[in-house]
Amino acid sequence: MFDIGFSELLLIFIVGLVVLGPQRMPVAIRTVMKWVRTIRGLAANVQNELTQELKLQELQESIKKAEHLNLNTLSPELAQTVEELKQSAEKMKANLDKQASDANHALQQQMDRVRNENVQENKLEKTENSTALDETNQDPDDLTQNIADELSLDEQLAQYIDQYHPAEDAQPVSQQEKK
Repeated sequence: MFDIGFSELLLIFIVGLVVLGPQRMPVAIRTVMKWVRTIRGLAANVQNELTQELKLQELQESIKKAEHLNLNTLSPELAQTVEELKQSAEKMKANLDKQASDANHALQQQMDRVRNENVQENKLEKTENSTALDETNQDPDDLTQNIADELSLDEQLAQYIDQYHPAEDAQPVSQQEKK
C-alpha cells in the first residue's frame, strides 16, 4: 500500500522508541493501528459506494437511451419493464443514500469513540505521571528524615553484624566433655 519495506518499518520503530520511550510506545502503536483500521474501513465504504453509484449510473443511462429511442411505441409489457427499472433505480438510489448516511454516522461514532479512548488514556497517563512526580517531590525535611532513618537502620545492622560470632552458633560443649 505505502511500499514500506521491513528496514523502513524497523527504522520507524526505533525512532519512535527513542522519541516516545518504552512506556508510551505501545499506546502510540495501538492508537496508530486504530486510525489505520478506521481509514481502511472508510476506504472500503467509499469503494462500495462508488461501485454502487457506477451501477446506478449505468442503469440510468440505459433507461435514458431507451426513452430516447421512444420506447413508448413498443409493447405495454416492455413499457412496464422500463417503469419497473426506473422504480428499482430510484429505490437503489434511496438505499444508497441511506447506506451512505448510515456509514458516515457509524464512522463518526467510531472516530468519536477512538478520540474519547485517546483522551482517557492521556488522562490516565497524566495522573500516573503526576502521582509519580508527587512521590518524587516530597518535602525536603521528609527526605532528610527518611535518609536519617535508613542510616540509623544501617548502623544498627552493622552493630549486629559486628556482635555476631559464628562460633556461637555451634553446639555448646558440655563441661563433662571438656574434662
